[in-house]
Amino acid sequence: MKIIHYSYRKHGRIEFWFDKWPNSPVVFTPIKEYYFIRVVKWSELDPLVTRDDLGKMELIVNQYLGREQYYLQRKYFDKNQLRLPK
Repeated sequence: MKIIHYSYRKHGRIEFWFDKWPNSPVVFTPIKEYYFIRVVKWSELDPLVTRDDLGKMELIVNQYLGREQYYLQRKYFDKNQLRLPK
């Protein structure tokens, strides 16, 4: 999964488009020191977005923005859920 485009919005929000869902922008909003998915503007032209996909999107975006360390320290983070390398 790769970021193909992003665009800044009001109130610190950022819209990202991913290669697997090119017609479905994902809106991220800042929470504390990291970014969290607020909404997926899903298009019927794209495959369904699963819960695992959402977690991977959040991790990729936070890595891209240099916020990975804060994202990984959040209270409800579960490395096993995202199947990250140890």
